[in-house]
Amino acid sequence: MAQATRDNLIVVGTLLTIVGAATLFVYMPQAREVKRLRSDVTRQKLHLVDSAQKASTVPALVRQVQGMRNRYSNFDRRLPKKKELGEFLREISGNLGQESLSSPLIEPGSPSRARLFHTLPITLRFQGSYLGLASFLKRLEEMERLTQVHRLSVNGMGETGKTEGPRQVEIEVLMNIYFTES
Repeated sequence: MAQATRDNLIVVGTLLTIVGAATLFVYMPQAREVKRLRSDVTRQKLHLVDSAQKASTVPALVRQVQGMRNRYSNFDRRLPKKKELGEFLREISGNLGQESLSSPLIEPGSPSRARLFHTLPITLRFQGSYLGLASFLKRLEEMERLTQVHRLSVNGMGETGKTEGPRQVEIEVLMNIYFTES
């Protein structure tokens, strides 16, 4: 019986040694590695949340940039140093001709000086259709030179007896061109 007890104690001691060694050499290193990996996962989740918050601002920034592009789309329009009136009048006359606007009368006014630039008022009078006027104004807006329409007057010309074709109107446009030196 003493032999059996002694054998049992040896077996129990061996088992305890094996369990202790397994705990010391297998379980504890793995537990440390699992703890480290869980810490890394937590850190990466926090990083993902932070990145998601930063990324959520990107669409708003894209909208702001697009809004600024739209707002300043004409920012690069030209403000020349000299009046360059001849070139401008040729371009206006060409636009009037392309839109079939007839009887053009172009009257430049007297330049006025502002603090950083000069203004030259120009009065345009011509005849044509509403669609021709709209196309002319669109071309005016697309010009490289900075212009500004201050007044637009459209008056019907009365019945011409024709039933075909667009109705003709008399148009007067008061606009300004700008330049920096006189």
